[in-house]
Amino acid sequence: MSDDCTLCELPVRGEPHTDPDVEGSFCCRGCLEVYRTMGDVDPEAVSADGGDADGERDAEVPDDAETAFLAVDGMHCTACEAFLESTASEVDGVYGVEASYATEMLKVSYDPERTDPGEVGESVSRLGYRANAPEVGTAVAAEERFGRDELRTVLGVLGGMAVMMIYVLFVYPAYLGIYPESFLHESATSVMVFVPIPLISTFVVFLVGYPILRSAYVSLRAGEPNMDVLIAGGALAAYSYSLYEVLTGGVVIYFDVAVAIVAVVTLGDFVQRRVKRRALGSVGDLDFDRVTEALVRDDAGTREVAVADLEPGDETVVKRGARVPLDGTVVEGEAAVDEALVTGESVPETKGPGDSVIGGSIATDGRLVVRVGEETTSTYDRLLAQLWNVQSGGGGSQRLADTIAALFVPFVLGLAVVVAGAWLALGAPAREAVTVGVSVLVVSCPCSFGLATPVAVAAGVSRAADEGVIVTNTAAVEGLADVDVVAFDKTGTLTEGRMRVTDVAAPETDEGALLRYAAAVERDANHPVADAIVARADGNEGRHALADGGALNVDATAGDGGDGTGDASTATVADFEEHRRGAEGTLDGTRVLVGHPDLFAGGDWALPASVESAIGAVQREGAIATVVGWDGAARGVLGTRDTPREDWAETVEALAADGRTIVVVTGDDQSETAAFEAHPDVEDVFAGVLPQAKAAVVERLRGAEGTVAMVGDGTNDAPALAAADLGVAFASGTELATEAADATVTEGGLRSVRRLFDVAETTRSRVRQNFGWALGYNVITLPAAALGLVDPLLAAIAMAASSLLVVANSGRDFGIGE
Repeated sequence: MSDDCTLCELPVRGEPHTDPDVEGSFCCRGCLEVYRTMGDVDPEAVSADGGDADGERDAEVPDDAETAFLAVDGMHCTACEAFLESTASEVDGVYGVEASYATEMLKVSYDPERTDPGEVGESVSRLGYRANAPEVGTAVAAEERFGRDELRTVLGVLGGMAVMMIYVLFVYPAYLGIYPESFLHESATSVMVFVPIPLISTFVVFLVGYPILRSAYVSLRAGEPNMDVLIAGGALAAYSYSLYEVLTGGVVIYFDVAVAIVAVVTLGDFVQRRVKRRALGSVGDLDFDRVTEALVRDDAGTREVAVADLEPGDETVVKRGARVPLDGTVVEGEAAVDEALVTGESVPETKGPGDSVIGGSIATDGRLVVRVGEETTSTYDRLLAQLWNVQSGGGGSQRLADTIAALFVPFVLGLAVVVAGAWLALGAPAREAVTVGVSVLVVSCPCSFGLATPVAVAAGVSRAADEGVIVTNTAAVEGLADVDVVAFDKTGTLTEGRMRVTDVAAPETDEGALLRYAAAVERDANHPVADAIVARADGNEGRHALADGGALNVDATAGDGGDGTGDASTATVADFEEHRRGAEGTLDGTRVLVGHPDLFAGGDWALPASVESAIGAVQREGAIATVVGWDGAARGVLGTRDTPREDWAETVEALAADGRTIVVVTGDDQSETAAFEAHPDVEDVFAGVLPQAKAAVVERLRGAEGTVAMVGDGTNDAPALAAADLGVAFASGTELATEAADATVTEGGLRSVRRLFDVAETTRSRVRQNFGWALGYNVITLPAAALGLVDPLLAAIAMAASSLLVVANSGRDFGIGE
C-alpha cells in the first residue's frame, strides 16, 4: 500500500482511509470522498495554464534539487517573466526557473552543491532588478518600493506640469500666431524656453520613465514586444526630434508630447501598483509564526538550537503558549494543542504521551516534550512552501493589453517606418517624413490601452471597498465574473469562527445550577469551549434549551435555581485539575466534573438515561456536547458550536441563482456540516479534508467544473486560496490566508462576497468597452496620421482625449443596489 495519499500525494499519517468501492489509500476521509466524486478527472489537466513547458521544466529537475523563492523588485510587465527566467536559467547549477509578474516572485530549482539563491539573485540584479529571499523583510521592502513608485509618479506629474506651463505661456501662443515665431528666438525668451524644457524633459523621460524604458528593452530582448515598446518609442522619438531641433536652432519642438506620454503612463501604472501592492504584503514576514529556534533536552540539560539543526529523535521542550517546532510525538506532559493555524479545527485537542503533534501548532495550557519525527519537517512550513509554490507558478492569465500588443506593437512600429519611408520616397523633406512617422507612433501610443484595464479595475476596486472588500489582485475584479464554482470553507467563513453555547439541557437539575457549576470550573481552563461556557454564564444570553433531552425550544431565563451569573464569577474552585478531555475541581465541598461524555462512561460517575438522551439530542444538532456533573452523577449537557453566519444562506442562494455551483470544503467532521448539506443550493460538502488536501480538492474542482473561486479565512486555507483561480478571504481570519487571497472581506460579511461578484461583472464590461474604444480610436487616427493630417501635437491631444474618455467610462456609477 502506498505511503502517499492517492489524491493529494502527501504522506499518510497514521492509518490510511480506504473504501472497497474506491481504489487507493487516502490521508483523510475528505480526500477519499473527493476522489470518489471526481476520481475520473485528470489532475494534470488542471495545470493546463502552465502548458507543456512547465511539464518539461519539471521533468528536468532532479529529485535531490532544492527549491528557493525570491521576491523580485522591478518587474514591470509580463515580458519580465520570460526575461528573468532566461537570465536566471543561465546560472550554473540552476535546473529550472518560474517567474510570476502577478506575485513578483521567482521560483528557482537548483543544485546546492553548485550554486545558491544569492547567486541567482545577483544575476538578475545586474539587469536592474532586485531579488531577495521573501522571508526577509518582504513587507518593509514592499512599502519601500511603493514609496519609490509614489515619488516617481509625483515627480513625473510635477515635471509634466512645469513643461506644460512653459508651453502654455510661450510655445503654444507662438505656434498659434499670437506671438511671432521670432519671439522664441529672442535671447530672454530662448533661455526661458530652450533651456528648462530640455532639462526637465530629460529628467522626466529618462529618470521618471526608466521603468518604461527598461520594460521596453526587456520585452524586445525577450522577443515579446509589449505596450511599453510603443510608449518608449513614441516618447524617445518625440524627445530625440525635439532635441535635434533645439541643437540646430529650430523651434518646432515636441518635448510636451514626450513628457505627456511618460507622465500619463507612469500615473496609470502607479494606479495599478497601488491596487496590487498588498498582493504579497506580509506573506514573507512570517518569522513570528515560523519557529526558527527550539529548546532541546538531552543528558547535558536544555539548550537552544536552530530548528534547521534538529535531527530525528531529538527531544524538544515546548513551553506553554509556544509553538511546536517540527512534527513529532509527545513523550512527556499534557496540553490542549491549538492546531487551527494548520488544520482549521476550531477546537484545540488535548495531547499527551504517545500522541502526534503538528509543527506550527501551539501548546495552549501546558508544557510538552516532543520527540522529533523521522522526516524533521514542519506541517506549517510545508503549507507555507505549498503556498509559495502555487503563487509563484505561471497560472495567471496575461494582461489583455499585452495580448493585443503582441500583434499591435509590431504593426505600429512597422507602419511608422513604412509611412516615413513612403513620404521620403515621394520627395518630402526628411523633417516632414520624420514628423509623420512620429505622429503615427504618438497617435497610436496606447495610453488608452494602458489605462483601459487599470483605471476600470481601480474604479472596481474602489467600489468593492465601498462594499467592504479590499482587492489585492487586479485580476480578481474581472475574473470573478467568469467563475463557475464557488468553494466555501466552513469555519470562520460560513460560520462566525467562535464557539458559543447554543444548547442547554438540564434534565437532572435546574439550568442555573448547571451553568453555575460548569462556569466555575471552566473559568480556570484554557479552551474555546470553556471560554464559551464562561461567557454564557456571565452574559446569561437567550439560548436554546433542551428540556429533558427533548426537542429544541427557546428559554431566556436561567431556571429555578438562580442565574448562575454572579456566583460563577466569584466562586472559588479548589483542587482544580485539567484533564485530557475536560476539567474538574471542588466547589463548596462538591466535586464537579465538566467535559466529554466519555469521562462519565466509567464506574466512578453515573450517567442517567435522561442525560444520555440529551447528549444524543445535542450531537444530532451538530453541537459539541459537554457534560456537567457533581456528587458522582451527570446532571446536564451544554452544547457549543461555531454558529453559521446570518447571511450565509442568502449569499449561497444569490450566487447559485447566477448559475454558479456551490460547494463546501472543510476540515471539520461531517457531523458539523449538516445544515450546509441540507441546503438545496449546496451541490457538495467535502468534510474532513486535511489542509494539505484542500488545494488538491480545488484543483480537482477546476478540472471537473471549470473556473473556481475559493472563499476562506484560515491559514490552512492559504494553499487552496492560492490554487484556486481566484481566492477571497475574510480579514478576521489569519494573515497568511488574506495574503494568499485575491480579495479580502473587511466588513459586510458574506453579503459583501456577493456584491464583489456584481462589481466584477460590471468591471469586466467596462474593460471591454474601454478596449473597444481604444481600438476604434486607432482605426480612425492611424490612417489620418499616416496621411499627414495629424501632427505630433494634435496626436498628443487626441491621445489625451482618448485616455480621458477611458477614465470617464471607467468612473461611471456601478449601479449596484443597496
